[in-house]
Amino acid sequence: MIRRYSPADLDGAAEVFRNAFAGEPWNESWSRELCLQRIGELMSAPQSVGYVCEKDGVVRAVLCGRILTYLHGKEYVIDEFCVDRNMQRSGIGSEILGYVREELSREGVIAMTLTTSRGYPSERFYMKNGFKANDNMVFMYRSL
Repeated sequence: MIRRYSPADLDGAAEVFRNAFAGEPWNESWSRELCLQRIGELMSAPQSVGYVCEKDGVVRAVLCGRILTYLHGKEYVIDEFCVDRNMQRSGIGSEILGYVREELSREGVIAMTLTTSRGYPSERFYMKNGFKANDNMVFMYRSL
């Protein structure tokens, strides 16, 4: 079942996040506390809109994002999207994106945007689901 995220989903969403990023190709060691903080921060803004997918009463996937105003209308900016490692490549991710695309379109959102790592399985996943790289944009980062 796919539905909008609610604050009661925080624990399950944090566990999915920890589980997903512990595997290949990321191999990241997130503590439970950091996962709770990360998801909590992402979902705390007034513009935050998230989704979860439950299977057998357990959160198996979480999508965190924000609806933001841009020049030509509202865009949904995906901040994090992760699926439990045991559910990856089962079609659940594409199912969630399809659900979100339809729901947000009905609400007047005109586009979805995201940042992902080039060459990772996530890039191929998003391309398969209709996203395209924008050669006019660059992701920039600076350590402080």
